[in-house]
Amino acid sequence: MKNMDKRAFFVIGPESSGTRMMTQAFLALGAYGDGGHAQRLDKERFKNGHEFIVFRRSVPHGKKMPRIANVIKEMENEGYQVFPVIIFRDKDMCAKSQIKNKHAENNANARTSIKKAVDFIYLELAKAGYAGFVIHYEAFVKFRKVRSNFFSQFNLPHPKMEFYNANINYKKR
Repeated sequence: MKNMDKRAFFVIGPESSGTRMMTQAFLALGAYGDGGHAQRLDKERFKNGHEFIVFRRSVPHGKKMPRIANVIKEMENEGYQVFPVIIFRDKDMCAKSQIKNKHAENNANARTSIKKAVDFIYLELAKAGYAGFVIHYEAFVKFRKVRSNFFSQFNLPHPKMEFYNANINYKKR
């Protein structure tokens, strides 16, 4: 029998949707993992024995579509109860961020990438038998109560960290 006290929070979203910020929130709560682009769990493959982990994947990831369903099954095989967390950001803001961060050349490419990412995420989650826990970036960064309610569904407190609304970089002046 597997120890289902082990929890894995798998943070997923289109590129520039807020996956790093969400991952950093779980790290602030004591999860094992990394908030940047490099993920040590890529090498460790969930065999580290930690009870509370966070793993992040933007879609696409390094120009490839990540095998989300396979990652979930791998986590389950290591005894983790998996919580897929999907973060979405306003499509216009996400597209502008993708262009700025060189994930897309232009608005049309960014919007196409976002649509493909959303479809891919839901198909992969369905393949693994999950629906996921969805949160919208704008409400998450703007309202403490939204964040508190989000984390309380996992019996976690509100993280002690600053939440920055990066959308202000893209508002018309």
